[in-house]
Amino acid sequence: MRNHGRTPYLEKRGENFYFRRRLPFESNLPGNKFFTFSLRTDVPSDAREITARLTAMTTLAFDYKEGVPSMDQETFKALLTEFIRFEIAAFETSRLTTGPRSLAAAEFASKREQAIQDTLRQAIYLREWDHMRTPLECVAERLGVTLPVEPISYATLAHEALRVSIDISRERQRRDRGEYTEQSAIFSEAIGTKPTFQTDLSDYASPSISLTDAFAVTSSDAHNAPAHTPRTQSEKAEYPTCLAGGSTQKIETPAKTTSVKPNVRDTLRSKNLLRFCSDASVALLEKGAEITIDEAFEVYFDFKKNGCSDEWERKQKPDAATGEKWKTSSLPNLKVAKALWTDLLNDVSVGQVLEEEVDETISIIRSIPKNHGKTDAFRATKGYLDLIERTNKAQNKAMCDVERDLRHSGCANEEEIRDACLSELIPRIRVQTYVRHVRCAKRIGTMLHALGITQTNIFNQCSFTNDEEKRLKATEDKIVREKWDDRIVPFFESPVFQGHAKAEDDPLFWMPVLGRCQGLRSEEAAQLGPDDISSDKGIHYLRVRKQEGDTLKSAAAFRLIPIHPALMELGFLELVKRARARGNKRLLPSMTRGQIKGTFTENFTKSFGYYRKTNNVYWHGLDFHALRTTFHHDLMDGKVPGYAKRCLMGHEPLDEGEKSYAQNGISVSTLYDYICTIPFDAKTVKSPILSAKPNGLNRKAEQLGLKVVGG
Repeated sequence: MRNHGRTPYLEKRGENFYFRRRLPFESNLPGNKFFTFSLRTDVPSDAREITARLTAMTTLAFDYKEGVPSMDQETFKALLTEFIRFEIAAFETSRLTTGPRSLAAAEFASKREQAIQDTLRQAIYLREWDHMRTPLECVAERLGVTLPVEPISYATLAHEALRVSIDISRERQRRDRGEYTEQSAIFSEAIGTKPTFQTDLSDYASPSISLTDAFAVTSSDAHNAPAHTPRTQSEKAEYPTCLAGGSTQKIETPAKTTSVKPNVRDTLRSKNLLRFCSDASVALLEKGAEITIDEAFEVYFDFKKNGCSDEWERKQKPDAATGEKWKTSSLPNLKVAKALWTDLLNDVSVGQVLEEEVDETISIIRSIPKNHGKTDAFRATKGYLDLIERTNKAQNKAMCDVERDLRHSGCANEEEIRDACLSELIPRIRVQTYVRHVRCAKRIGTMLHALGITQTNIFNQCSFTNDEEKRLKATEDKIVREKWDDRIVPFFESPVFQGHAKAEDDPLFWMPVLGRCQGLRSEEAAQLGPDDISSDKGIHYLRVRKQEGDTLKSAAAFRLIPIHPALMELGFLELVKRARARGNKRLLPSMTRGQIKGTFTENFTKSFGYYRKTNNVYWHGLDFHALRTTFHHDLMDGKVPGYAKRCLMGHEPLDEGEKSYAQNGISVSTLYDYICTIPFDAKTVKSPILSAKPNGLNRKAEQLGLKVVGG
């Protein structure tokens, strides 16, 4: 056996090449502490290429085994960002402090930049990564970090540094020729527009020359840094002399031009918004482009709570009832979106937000764990970037561990190993949730632009076409609403349905029965009152409607539904009679509203889930809404016409005929025939109202509305 002298971990044994690398940690593998693989090739070039890939893979595996990689992405990004920002400041300062030059000198400078670009490309082509070591070490020293030790990690960093070096050299050429993509800040302000950014050359000290001539690095603008580059005044310090190649100079910070504040009150008054906007929100809007992302969200919340629409270009007609419904239905999701965007963009002022930062944030949101905020392991206590990084480390470590254990146990089935590794993937937020969080930012940007706070919608790219959304959804499992199958039998055999209800009006009994027999949504069933029950030509029906303080999903939810015969057998009308006699507003008065959304469903969902889990009748997907789904499937199986299904389910009508005439045109008797197609045997459950003893009720207790538990 003899080592292959040029490539680490590559050995030649006989005619074939092998990959052999020592494990950097204690291993339970039998024999010596090496990974050894036959590369199954005798071609040197192929062997070197395969070895390079194996080296990269094992390096990552070793890093994650130790708990963290050699350099995390944020440090990687910060190091290169600092590198870029210095070079921009150095170039601009050098250009301003030198005197006039001849045309020949200017042309020579342009050719020099082209030669630098060619040199950088050749370094990439020849993989000469050590050419970047000295400048990178200087930047790392400034940031207080250490360059990666592993060759593959350092090469990754050096390769990216070479790439940004090429970008800056191109930008330097353009600026030297006076070619700019933006109007000057002073000109833009003079004609009444706001600049998209202002270049501040005082972020760094002025060096006498740039980095090494052969490897000078530049970018599109000193402030075109990634979203998470620090921008505080305390970080504007002198740059190390070793980077500049000469003495360090301190540049005086010029006074910044005060931006023109928009006349917010006149704008709000013209749109009929001033009366519906708190003084605090007006003060925030008067900050102009200096308003922060967090503050912009709060202003949006203030408008929406007062019933404003998202049609900011028009004169508004705010509605208080609409605002109340928005608070319970939409505000919780918007608060999550606010936390995401505020954290990932460092809560800077909207005038500082760059298009590249928004694009980066959109991609980051896609990686957030599905269960973020629900358990301690998935709480973003140090920010969402930290949460994503911790999640990725935990996921990769789990995948490496399961693969190592399987191989140690002698498993040679690659498909089995792959499936086991994939089972350790930590789910990320669903596409629907991702799209919703991203689109929330565009709503904020649209509001700010329409009110004259920004010259453009800074979040205009936060949208998805139908094709984009369709492609995203194709990358995940499709969630289909489930209907109850044979598992509904043990569910209705659980204690509350077999005579162990806590009271005659126990919601855990009546709510599922109403969902199964009437197809009601949980909030619709919980809101039912005695006055919602009536009859027509001897057929009893319930009315789904909205009383004061109630909520319905849509206008189509208002409907009449004949009462299922099984409910009649279970004493539903007796429940109505007793609630009416006690003067109760609700049929199920023990139900309470949640503190966050203010709905009955909020608390009932928790109770219903707990009940199913403690009685071993819990299956993921088979929840309360699945009872309504089962109701709809039964209507389809019974060949109920579409217009009747939509009427019973509370879905939007399809045409004007249904909208204007079908509701009154379908008689209660016809709908009753369709309701009777829903299979439910009342004899399989024991009603709590029939178990009670009404003749022995204490009349005073009944008048007080006290619950009476059946004996």
